[in-house]
Amino acid sequence: MKITVIGAGAIGTMLGAILSESGNEISLLTKSKKDEEKIVLENFKGKTLEKKVKYIDNLEESDWFILAVKSYDVEKLIEPLKENVGKILCCQNGIRTYNLLKSKLENERLYYMVTGIGASKIETGKARFEGSGFTFLGDFSNKNGKNIRYLSKVMNQSGIDCEVVDNIFDYLWLKAIINSSINPVAAYNKVENGQLKEPELKTQVKAICDESTFIAQEIGIKLPRDPWKETKNIIRKTSNNKCSMLQDL
Repeated sequence: MKITVIGAGAIGTMLGAILSESGNEISLLTKSKKDEEKIVLENFKGKTLEKKVKYIDNLEESDWFILAVKSYDVEKLIEPLKENVGKILCCQNGIRTYNLLKSKLENERLYYMVTGIGASKIETGKARFEGSGFTFLGDFSNKNGKNIRYLSKVMNQSGIDCEVVDNIFDYLWLKAIINSSINPVAAYNKVENGQLKEPELKTQVKAICDESTFIAQEIGIKLPRDPWKETKNIIRKTSNNKCSMLQDL
């Protein structure tokens, strides 16, 4: 299967390296083309993955395009994606990107991945796996047909434990609540996730989580899991990870 990963940050590099494990042909779209042809993921299940990939600076036709860029970079990719017919897997947190893509692209091509896995970027094409977490896949039309189920099978075979779910939008809300709870507290205090278990910081995280959960429920979101429980799980499982907001700072 030919897969183009758009973005060579923490998540893009991690997915490219892991999906290479099961024999997929991986291309990595970066802002500037690299001469070398390898991708490296450290600390994945006790080992370092070093895989051959193709670095590109323009989209080429693929079976799947994995959007692993920051949310603010998604809009500029819409027109190039319209010129290709491959399926699109979105990895962005937050609701805005979901709504933008749903309004601009054919919904039959659109799928979403919601994950609690932790990863950190070392440099372009090199990242470190920082901890496990849930991974949910679903499509925008809630049909969850053979395409997303096959991708789920490939991910599981490659080492990412994932599950295909109905109504991925509710899971996207769940992750948005978790991120809104962890990221600002960790970034402001310049701490790794594990330090959020300290009483003062934990109180701040829980207050934000409770408020975000209340808002979601008030507007009719049917949260599939308890947000506070899942927030604590991610803090525990990714204790050495710096959240994306802190990495950006």
